[in-house]
Amino acid sequence: MAETPVERALREERAFHDERYGASKRLRLDTRQTFRDSITPPYLPGGSPRGVTQLRAYELLLREGVEGKRVLDYACGLGKWSVHLAQLGGRVSGFDVSGVAIEHARKRAQHNGLEIGFDRAHAAALPYEDAEFDVVLGVAALHHVIKYPGTGDELLRVLRPGGVAVFTENYGHNPLLELGRRLSMRELEGAGDVILSEDAVHEWARGFAHVEIEPYSLLLMAKRALRRRYAVLSALHTLDEELLRRVPALRRYCGECVIVLRR
Repeated sequence: MAETPVERALREERAFHDERYGASKRLRLDTRQTFRDSITPPYLPGGSPRGVTQLRAYELLLREGVEGKRVLDYACGLGKWSVHLAQLGGRVSGFDVSGVAIEHARKRAQHNGLEIGFDRAHAAALPYEDAEFDVVLGVAALHHVIKYPGTGDELLRVLRPGGVAVFTENYGHNPLLELGRRLSMRELEGAGDVILSEDAVHEWARGFAHVEIEPYSLLLMAKRALRRRYAVLSALHTLDEELLRRVPALRRYCGECVIVLRR
């Protein structure tokens, strides 16, 4: 039987990520520095291009509290966030479409003396019980899974009533940014990336009681072209804050966002 378009997309995306993770440099099993860098904004030394939204997601998780709670690292990749959340006392599980990533994540958990359940799984068929999780975190995950039918409903199924899901994501209403992305992301075509719109997020999360999109980074989206130019990036960040405070309508044209869903 011929595979469906969805099956083909999943197969190609899995192969892409298996190859990408397999070609990565020797894995650093101790995640302390890599995690700290990932939540440091790009206008500070050691910062990450995604640091603004990842820091905001981290703040939201700390405010929600993870100690003693069932936490799902959604499309967990190499398990960096899984390890840290488990170190904070969360009862963590993680899944990813890439078997190579899952093997790396398991080694990381073992190195850190943590019991974390990692599964190779597809977001449309999660191997978890109904209402199993209190908190879900997805770092740069939704733009991969949103194109697969049923993934929003499946997340809703495994999240308990009142539970929260936090995603860090791209945001796609700025035509200049979109042009730059399409030129710079050609080598990632096999990853199946989708640039998210407000309407697409709300449609995907239509079963949730609360959907909030927090946009970030307008001028600061120049960060990839100005890496390590900390003074310039800091000035752009300050200007962003002032512009978005004075003209809230500009938030629509930011390049990244944090999405907060509550069941």
